[in-house]
Amino acid sequence: MLHQRIILTGASSGIGAIMAREYGKQGCKLLLVARRRGALESTAADVVRAGGQAQILVADVAAPETATAAVKLSMETWGGIDLVIANAGVSNPQWFDSFDAADAERTMQVNWFSVARMLEAVIPVFRQQGEGTFVAVSSLAGYRGMPGSGPYNASKAAVTTLMQSLRTEVVGTSIKLLTISPGFIRTPMTDKNEFYMPFLMEPERGAQRIIQAIAKGKSEYRFPTRLSIGVRLLQWMPNWLFDRLMKRLRPQKPQH
Repeated sequence: MLHQRIILTGASSGIGAIMAREYGKQGCKLLLVARRRGALESTAADVVRAGGQAQILVADVAAPETATAAVKLSMETWGGIDLVIANAGVSNPQWFDSFDAADAERTMQVNWFSVARMLEAVIPVFRQQGEGTFVAVSSLAGYRGMPGSGPYNASKAAVTTLMQSLRTEVVGTSIKLLTISPGFIRTPMTDKNEFYMPFLMEPERGAQRIIQAIAKGKSEYRFPTRLSIGVRLLQWMPNWLFDRLMKRLRPQKPQH
């Protein structure tokens, strides 16, 4: 991974900021994308102190023009793109009795459409270079719908399925498509959760696991292992049993 040219979205906090610093230690050149200028500038300064190079793009990944702008800026600054990590994501509780389609649309725009647009923008670069790696940070939440988080689950399922589909078209080439599906990692996003999060992982450990999986070129990497196994078993569970289990275990909807 030494000296690679990287686009990293969701880089202003959480695992995105930690990954940026770690890649800085490897002398990488990073274009950091996020909405909050102050936090983004702080991350960029950390990258430089660690030994890397950094540019920032203050933008909302949900905006249609952001992916094109990021690829253009990277090409102008670094002359190529070796790795894209689509890490940006949002999650808000959603319940049947107060379902909010506008919020669901926003979740899909950030979590799925931003990945699709970044793919569209960077694929011509990868094809011209003859190589490149695209990493989508999905989630174990995408493997089965859970109470109170339907739009988030759906958006991550869409990311995983999209990456699986496109990956079959680049097998045997030097273009790599990787999907990373973590469980619960302590971040500002998970801090909003009011339910028990099994196998909750600290962000530093989560970021290290992701970086290691990328370095090894794992086409799909799901962690932690025990939670991944549990979630995959839920996929095979018959609906009548799954529904009964969720009724017993689901978090209580907040009262307003």
